[in-house]
This record gives sequence, structure tokens and C-alpha cells, in this order.
Amino acid sequence: MSRRFSVLGLAATVALSLAASAANSAVFIGLQQGVGPIVPAVPTASGPGFEIVVGPVGGFEQVTISLFGHPLTVPPPLLIGTVTVANNIGGSAGSLTVYMTSTGNTDAIDPVKFTSDFTAINLTNGWSETVTTYLDPANGVFTTPGPALGDATFVATGHNVDVVNRSTGAAPYSVTAVFTIDAPSSPGTSNSSVGIRAEPVTVPEPASVALIGAALTGFGLIARRRRWSR
Repeated sequence: MSRRFSVLGLAATVALSLAASAANSAVFIGLQQGVGPIVPAVPTASGPGFEIVVGPVGGFEQVTISLFGHPLTVPPPLLIGTVTVANNIGGSAGSLTVYMTSTGNTDAIDPVKFTSDFTAINLTNGWSETVTTYLDPANGVFTTPGPALGDATFVATGHNVDVVNRSTGAAPYSVTAVFTIDAPSSPGTSNSSVGIRAEPVTVPEPASVALIGAALTGFGLIARRRRWSR
């Protein structure tokens, strides 16, 4: 345990050293039980671009959340998060939703190719989990304007990747990942992760476009000569 928190301390120190260059970048974690309000989580350790939460939440015996955002993930991920939920023995059935937001993203590469990478590392039989990612050009916290960047539903271990091109607008933008874990009354565990990357949309360079055009013209001339020779 001491080794774990020494690593967390180092991460927080690095984050603080980068705060001056990314003062508007931050990450936020929110917890929601059922259809109740989203409650901002109080981390056991924090710093710009880093938070972690460990402890009981509702009927869940242990909830462990780690979230990395700017500036620690640059480049190119905007958000990397993991959620582990364990139900206590004989605990009541319940639903828990975890919101993760990375704000202040200002990459000047509009439009952006967003890649959402979802992984269910461990999921108890009978449990289900949905993970969805969102872009908010208004830079909001825990906001989920549609359409989603990507989504995945797991009832067992698995992996899914979604890729979309989306405009971020001129202002700093935020990205949010939402985990919803539905657990029966039996004890069990859910362990999953999500990552959101932002990269430039690949556009052919002018020289490449000219080369392609020349090649197509050449193919057309060859086809025409063949018709004449006949």
C-alpha cells in the first residue's frame, strides 16, 4: 500500500509542476446512485490532471476510481480512466454511475478524430456495465450532449473501439466518460477502463492529391488508347 501511495504522490508532484502550462485543464469525478443527483467525488489524492477515489459508496463495499487527463496524458490521450466496483456479501441490488470529465482541452486540430477505447477486464456473471463517451464544445463538467463519441455494453469481459470525426469548435472543450454498473444482490466485482484519444483527421497533402490525380489521368489515357487500338 505504501508503494501505491508513493506513486500517487509522484504523479501529483509532476502534475503540479505542469500546472502553469495547463492552468485551465482539470479532471473531475462524479458519482450517481440510481436516478439521484451527480455528487462530485472527494479524492484521496489530487492534482491537475489526476484524481483517485477509494471507499464505500451506497451498497457497494468498495469503489476505486482513477482518472488521468491533461496535462499528464499529452499526447495524445485526453482521458484515461479505470473503475473498480465490489459489492459486499449480501448487499442489496443497486446501480452506480461514475462520471469522468477532462476539461480545458485546446488542441488546435479541428475537426478531430476521436478514438474511444473500452475494456471490461473483469465482470461478475449477472452484472452488466455500459460505458459511453461524450464531447462538449462548451467545456462543461459531467455534460453528455449527443450524439455520443462511442459506447459499449458489457455482460462479460470484452473490448470495443469506436472512432468518429467531430468538430470541437473554437473554445476549449471537454470530454466525459460515463460508466453505469448494474449489480444484482449477489456479491461480485466490475473492473473496467476507458480511454479517449484525439488526433488530427488525416487529409491528403496537396502533392499527394496531385499525384493521385495524375495517376488517374494516366489510367484514363491508357484505357482510351486501348479502345482506339481496337
